[in-house]
Amino acid sequence: MWYVLQCQSGKEETVLRACRRAVSPKAMEDAFLFRCERLWRSGGAWKPVIRMMFPGYVFLESSRPELLSAELGRYAGTGLYRPMEEPGWLIPVYGEEEERLRELCGQRRILPISYGYRDRKSGRDRFVRGPLKDRAEQILKIDWHRRFARLEVPLARRKAVIWAGIAVQEVHINE
Repeated sequence: MWYVLQCQSGKEETVLRACRRAVSPKAMEDAFLFRCERLWRSGGAWKPVIRMMFPGYVFLESSRPELLSAELGRYAGTGLYRPMEEPGWLIPVYGEEEERLRELCGQRRILPISYGYRDRKSGRDRFVRGPLKDRAEQILKIDWHRRFARLEVPLARRKAVIWAGIAVQEVHINE
C-alpha cells in the first residue's frame, strides 16, 4: 500500500534520498515522487519540462505501516518532514486513488502531456490523446495560452489539485 509523507515544498528529493537511506527494507519497499510533464516558454519556443506533481509530498510503499511509522518516528523533530494531522506519520493512499494515479502516470510516475484543441463551433475543449482524454469531469480549468490544465484528483481521502501539461493538437478538416 502507498502512503503520503508530507515535507517542506522543494525538499522532496532530499526527503526521498533520506528515506531510501535510513528506512529499512523491512519497513519500506519503495519511496518515490510523482512528476508531470509541462510545456514552458523559453526563448520564444515551447519546451517540455518536468515538474513536481504533488509539491511537499513523498510517497512510500509499505506492507508494514506500523514498522514504517516507528522508523520514521526516530527522525521526528529533525525538520525532515512534517507530522500529519492523523495518528502516526503517514496518510494512506487508498486502492482506488492508487489505481487512478497509475492510470494517469504509468510506470514512470510522470504525467505526460495531453494533446487537444478547442472546438470552435461548440466552444468545448477536447483532448484526443494523452491522460486527459476521457477525463473531462476531473478538469477544473484549461489555460490553452499557458499550456496547462488544472485537475482535481482524490488523494488520501482528500481532493488534490494538480497541473497537467497540454499541447494544441492540429485539427485538419476535410472539405
